[in-house]
Amino acid sequence: MKKVLLLCATALMVTVAASAQGWAWGPKVGATFTTVNGVPNLKLREGVTAGLFFESVAADWCVIEADLLFSMQGFKVEDELDSKVRLNYLSMPIVGKYYVIDGLNLQLGASFDYLIHSGIKTDSATEFNIDGDFNKFNIQFVAGMAYDFDFGMVLEGRYCYGLTPISTQTQDAYSGMLQVTAGWRF
Repeated sequence: MKKVLLLCATALMVTVAASAQGWAWGPKVGATFTTVNGVPNLKLREGVTAGLFFESVAADWCVIEADLLFSMQGFKVEDELDSKVRLNYLSMPIVGKYYVIDGLNLQLGASFDYLIHSGIKTDSATEFNIDGDFNKFNIQFVAGMAYDFDFGMVLEGRYCYGLTPISTQTQDAYSGMLQVTAGWRF
């Protein structure tokens, strides 16, 4: 069922991008800083995000953007092993970009994430697969700000807050992520 939802969302993104009169696309790369809200004694984990974005003009002041990104997420556990939980997702954020002044825009939307790998690594360099401990599908609320330069560069910052529990072990664990990216619009 989750794979079907992800496939439908991807098909919708491609359809909107292909049928729009004014649309653009480009690569995007950046950093992620993630943790889990609702669980004590956790630290931020730094990661990388990279992929493509597609955008379609809805009005003079509004653009719909859909991304397809590889996103390294997770968290660090404050314990005697100094464990690092690695959660790698295929993410598809869909946001409305509302232009305030020139290229400055505010963003609101949702991100649909599919877990492609999860593991835990200790300071002894041993990594264990923990796929059964995390839900394969995650939905996040997205809010952000960006600046689109006239020459094609896009600088962006977003905060994503999980709307669905990420853990199969507890219903109180929700993802939290700060994402900073740079892209180029064609």
